[in-house]
Amino acid sequence: MVMHEKWMKRALELAENGRGWTSPNPEVGAVLVKDGQIVGEGFHHLFGAPHAEIEAIRNAGENVAGSTLYVSLEPCCYFGKTPPCVETIIRSGIHEVVVATIDPNPKVNGEGIRALRNSGISVTVGILGGQAKESNRGFFSMIQKNRPWVTLKLGLTADGFIADVTGKSRWITSKPSRVYVKEQRLKYDAIMVGMGTVFKDDPSLLPENRTGYIPYRVILDDVLNMPFRMKLVSDEYKQRTVLVVSTGEKEEKIKQMKALGVHVIRTERNELGWIDLNAALEALAGFGINSIFCEGGGQVAGSLVSERLIDELQVFIAPKILGTGIMAFSGLMKSLDEAIQLKWNEPVKMGEDIFIKGTLV
Repeated sequence: MVMHEKWMKRALELAENGRGWTSPNPEVGAVLVKDGQIVGEGFHHLFGAPHAEIEAIRNAGENVAGSTLYVSLEPCCYFGKTPPCVETIIRSGIHEVVVATIDPNPKVNGEGIRALRNSGISVTVGILGGQAKESNRGFFSMIQKNRPWVTLKLGLTADGFIADVTGKSRWITSKPSRVYVKEQRLKYDAIMVGMGTVFKDDPSLLPENRTGYIPYRVILDDVLNMPFRMKLVSDEYKQRTVLVVSTGEKEEKIKQMKALGVHVIRTERNELGWIDLNAALEALAGFGINSIFCEGGGQVAGSLVSERLIDELQVFIAPKILGTGIMAFSGLMKSLDEAIQLKWNEPVKMGEDIFIKGTLV
């Protein structure tokens, strides 16, 4: 079991190399082991490219026969962008397959494992399964909820404000917290904010390291107020910007944005006259976005939480007291009896701040 975990850990490390590039497909890593040595490795590089198992088998060459395959997600058993991996595994001479977790896709969902066992290959399931599900939580959310995984990030004063009365928020949190946030951007398919944040900060919403995958920048822009001067629609990464609008007007401006390479997604309005977030997330899922890191302000945060569209809440609490300012959430419950409950993880120190993750109960 210890050796199983060792090799599966390596498969999970390999899977991370495909983060962002494979969406809406999952990130998958594979390792082939024979006589206690790695003879082949692979990961899913790009949506539509050969899967991790195929890459590992090609890498192993003649050493593949009699080896054990460690793969972070159940091998596929249907024709999609590529042929079924199960058929190649069976033909290759691999004698054992160790799978971290079952693929939730209804087209697979245990059928790949069943096919391998029916061919006489020994299959073990569940090695580092929790880690494997965590690494592909966006893909699991897409299959199970038909929407991307959403993480909401908030930087707060000790008394719960995200900005002072003038709207200034630079900088509530300490530099280590801000660096950590920028690093996290690489772990998601998209970074999302509302127009309030755009007007206030004119952000780039880019990761610190820009040599590899660049996440989409999703802007909730109800009536398409985005000025052409803003970085999000004028910088060298403008083709990674997605404007989510609900206006039926401004056709000419939509055409101009698209001519710049900016993506525009139209969606419905809710009963309050703002973007229907359920419809917006469904549209972003159709766009190929599996996971979203939301850095929005009070309206966006309040709307996501009130509609229970948050999968993870990340809060950075700074050792500062304002007394008054802009609250983290707006438009929520009006009594303690209606309060939305959270379940916290253990807090950790992040520079001068306290960092804590939670989920809605």
